[in-house]
Formats: sequence, C-alpha cells, structure tokens
Amino acid sequence: MRFAARRVAQALLVIFLSYTLVFAVLFVLPGNPIEDKITNPLNPLPEAVVKPLIEYYNLDLSLWQQYLVTLQRLVTGDFGYSLVTGQAVTDLFAQGLAETVVLAAVALVFSVVLALVVALTAVFFPVPAVRAFVRTLPAVFLSTPSFLVGFVLLVVFSFRLGWVSSIRDEGLISYVLPALTLAIAVNAPIAQVLIQGLSRARGEPFVTVLKAKGVPPFTVAGRHILKNGSIPALTLTALTVGDLLAGATIVETVFNRTGIGLITERAVREQDTPVVMAVVILVSTLFVVINLVTDLLYPVIDPRIGRVA
Repeated sequence: MRFAARRVAQALLVIFLSYTLVFAVLFVLPGNPIEDKITNPLNPLPEAVVKPLIEYYNLDLSLWQQYLVTLQRLVTGDFGYSLVTGQAVTDLFAQGLAETVVLAAVALVFSVVLALVVALTAVFFPVPAVRAFVRTLPAVFLSTPSFLVGFVLLVVFSFRLGWVSSIRDEGLISYVLPALTLAIAVNAPIAQVLIQGLSRARGEPFVTVLKAKGVPPFTVAGRHILKNGSIPALTLTALTVGDLLAGATIVETVFNRTGIGLITERAVREQDTPVVMAVVILVSTLFVVINLVTDLLYPVIDPRIGRVA
C-alpha cells in the first residue's frame, strides 16, 4: 500500500508540474498567444467575440491569478474554447479522443503481440539461422517511416486486394491498417529489449535447476523465463504510449481519420493555443496514468519490487 501511495502521489505531482510548465511556456514567456491571436491584424476577430474571450481568459488579471483560475477550470474539466472555431475544447476532444484512443489501444495490442512473436522466435526457435534473421527485424521496423508503411498497406490491402475500404468507415476493421502501421514502428524497441531480457533470463541458474527437476520446456519458457525477462520490456511498453499518440498525427493524416492527432496538427498550424494546451495536458496525464498502472503491476510480476520500493 505504501508503494502504491507513493506512486500515485508522484503521478499527481508530475501532472501538476506538466500543467505548470505548459502554462509557463505559453503565458509567462514574452508574448501572450491568446491576446496575440485576438489582436492579430491579419485575421481580426469581431468585437462581439473579442470581449467575451478577454473576460473568459482573464487577460486583465495578473499571470498568477490567470494561473490559478485556469488550474481550477482544468480540475473541473473546463479546457476553454477554440480561438478559431469558438467551439468548446471538450467538444472537440469528444469528437476526436475516442477515435485516437481506440486506434492507440489496437496499435498497442498489435505491438505487444508482434514484439512477443519476434522475441520468442529470436530466443527459442530451434534453427539458428531463423533466430539470427528474426533478430534483425526490430532494426528494420524501426528504420522504416510510418507514412511509407501506411502507403504500402493501403496500396496492397485497400487498392489491390480491396479487403479494407480507404474511404468508408467499416467499424473496427477500419482500425486494422492504421493500427498496424503504428505497431510496426513502435514494437521494435519492445522486441529488442524483450530479446535481451529473455536471453539474459534464459542463462540464469534457476533455469538449469528447473530443467534438472524435469519441468517441461514450455513451462520453463512461458512461466519463468518470460516472467523474469519481461519487466524491462513492460516499462518500455508503457513509454511507447507517447510514441503511439505522437505517431497518430501522421497515421491519421495518411488514412484520413479525424482524431486527436489531426486536431493537434490543425491547432498548431492555426495557432489555436487553448487547444494546444489542452492536448499537451491531456496527453501528459494519459502518459502518467499509463506509467502509474505499469508501476503498480511490477509487484504483481515480482513481489520483491514492492518490498524494496
């Protein structure tokens, strides 16, 4: 319980510091992006729109007061309004968040499965030539651009074979190609670390003892070697959530899907500061929560971690 309480407290602190850093970059440094956007002579906003925006964002208050007001609103789920469309940021997220979360979740499953297949083959396959070949795959996956993988998958499975539509939304099957595009690049570091962890665990003395006791090879590999060698890969899997969310911008553009990635790209291009700030805070929070869950899983895999921590 103490281990879990410390990790939760650390996660809350990181989220708070993330908000503080984003606020400082956007508002404390010279120039107020919201005020600059409102008063931009190249794209002036109507007076009827400007006054409510100034009142809502408290531009007439000190930075410290703005900081506290914005923090209070964020705690209640109020992310402000888009400076381009005037739409509530929460409404924009409602349209795109579910799309990106499902895409990232499917891609994460593909990444883990692909990394497991590559690592188990590279470590346990009986033919040395096959093991050597499979060990090169993570480097190939990592060096292949995501947009190129996406175009190849579209050409093969959509344009040539016609298995998946490139235009219509066909439900869950429409997530397969973009999720696979994300997974091919993201799984490479996981697979590489898992290969190293499994190879190291395979040489531990307890494996020799288990084999001497007559424990079946599949049990030794699945229950003991995989469990002991997967902790570093588990950490890296949690860290890849950020890569999945970042890669979603390119993949959603290639596959013409409206998610958080596409919303972020538009917000940055149009200098829509409230949307950019909300995206950074949301992604940071999601990233911290995923890592918190991962930290809490460590004692489940190895109870010694909880006792030491």
